Amino acid sequence: MRHRRRKAISLAAALALAAGALTAVPGVAAAAGPVAQIALPVPDVVPSGLAAGPGGTVWYAANSGGIGRVDAAGKVTEYAVGANSRDLLGIPDAMAAAPDGSLWFTDLSASVPRVGRVDPATGASTLYELPTTGTVGFRNAQVTGITAGPDGAMWFTGRSSGSIGRIEASGTVTAYATGLVPVEITTGPDRALWFTTNGGTIGRLDPATGEVASYPTPNGRNGSPVMGGIVTGPDGDLWFTEPGAGKVGRIDPATHAVTEYATPLADSMPSGITAGPDGRLWITEMAASNIASVDPLSGAMREYPLPATLSAPARIISGPGGHLWFTEPGRGLIGHLDPAAPPAGTRNPAVPPTRAGSAPNGAARFMNQCPAGQICQTQATTGGSVKIGSFEQELPAGAIRITGYIGEPDETGDLVLKPPVAGRQLESAPVEVPGGLIGRLPLVGPILGKTPAALWDVNRLTVTQSLAGPIHVSLSGGLGAKASLNVHLNNQLLGATCAIGPIEADLAPAFRTGGLAINPALSWGAAQIAIDAPVAVPAAKGCGPFGILDGVINQMMGLPSPASENSMTLTGIISLAAGINPSNTPETAPPAPAAELLRKARTPVAPGALPAAPRKTTVRVAPR
Repeated sequence: MRHRRRKAISLAAALALAAGALTAVPGVAAAAGPVAQIALPVPDVVPSGLAAGPGGTVWYAANSGGIGRVDAAGKVTEYAVGANSRDLLGIPDAMAAAPDGSLWFTDLSASVPRVGRVDPATGASTLYELPTTGTVGFRNAQVTGITAGPDGAMWFTGRSSGSIGRIEASGTVTAYATGLVPVEITTGPDRALWFTTNGGTIGRLDPATGEVASYPTPNGRNGSPVMGGIVTGPDGDLWFTEPGAGKVGRIDPATHAVTEYATPLADSMPSGITAGPDGRLWITEMAASNIASVDPLSGAMREYPLPATLSAPARIISGPGGHLWFTEPGRGLIGHLDPAAPPAGTRNPAVPPTRAGSAPNGAARFMNQCPAGQICQTQATTGGSVKIGSFEQELPAGAIRITGYIGEPDETGDLVLKPPVAGRQLESAPVEVPGGLIGRLPLVGPILGKTPAALWDVNRLTVTQSLAGPIHVSLSGGLGAKASLNVHLNNQLLGATCAIGPIEADLAPAFRTGGLAINPALSWGAAQIAIDAPVAVPAAKGCGPFGILDGVINQMMGLPSPASENSMTLTGIISLAAGINPSNTPETAPPAPAAELLRKARTPVAPGALPAAPRKTTVRVAPR
């Protein structure tokens, strides 16, 4: 009897806690006119960096995921990135190809700044933790930009550390002081390293001497985010974007003269930039979901709409097939188009900025599900398991999503996660239970569940779930939530009212990255989380006409089951931002605790007194 009960409890837990757990669908290239968009298995991973690899592949770095590859057929393969020395996951950001064909990426984490080298044959990463001590180093760096240098090494920006780094595959790292806050970086036609800065200037580092020069831009400090990408143009000038000011600029490497051009669409947030195969510059407009071309002779621009708005196109490269490839982190897409046949139609409008002309929003789809100014969050599961005694069931990725905005406390004293103004608060789908009802029978179920009888419609069993009450959010001592769920057992014999619940889930997600880090180039933050919680499974009710099958289901599943015997271990991604939907709401400001949470996440680490050039330090770091 004890063995039978454990088995039944295990089956009940599998039903109750796997509700909504769907197998992730591999990336598929879907043509929308001349634009192809490739969906990632879990859109919340925030694809950011992009680089062309060997064999017609394109590789991407995902802030809340790992490293991914898109092959010539559009198939997506994802690879995990190892934890750092503090047993925390990283936050991959920028990516670039090295002369030897390997791919390199940066780690945005301020706790343990890193860069990584990817073997394109296997997807395996070799990770290098950067020095954080000494006069010149990468303490609190948030490494955001990377490029192949003029000497075969990779060069990267250390942002808040004020340093620019050089690394060889051997692990030899040299940190160069700049006295600035470098953002993105490229190799110029003069074999110097040119970079954008958070102070609205363009920097130049001489790799031979370590000397740094800084050249102001007329409008560089007039908006936030201040500066974006930088690239050598077909005319030999350095071209760059100014997202906050809505401008694209160029600087002559010989005379240092700066010229700026306003985007046709105000507040479009020009971000990524690349030199196309057609002799033009191409940029992404994050706030408007457009791609734009720039004539290097006149600076004239033309904007082309992407098929999906709220996709927030970020970095862009010239890649396989002569196409322009770009990331769309707002919807978890990788897109590409032929610059000779760009999309036709009216450009997409820009999302309203935080303040007109000063802080446009690189808007993600989930941000539009919440009223403007409210603290919006969405959580999606990426995997996990349910364990009862010796039984454990793995849960696939792409599963349950909970979305909403943080409202005032109710009578419980806890903040309430209010339903979104667009879409559903809880998104799930029917999950097929292997073996159906027959497969739930004690002892003989696993055998009968594989017979032809298991295929009968009357035996088919699916599981769905719904909310049984409001979701409460706690921000004291960390982020937590309490949810009340009903799990529905859907079967012809059981009828439409058979349910287990309410199941009271007390969830306290732990940040697997050590905290929520927001890339200043984006308008939202995302982080990988883990949940480990006991869950009590109550008895089923409403099964069969007038509930006559309640006892049968409860006996088959061993219900109710106390929390002491059950556990739920999930992984997921949480995304957090200010909402952008202009819908009316009685609340004009988010609750103070929620606003403070977002403020802390958005506030960059203060760089303090940055060491000035030409200081440098060289160390050898061991690969991990």
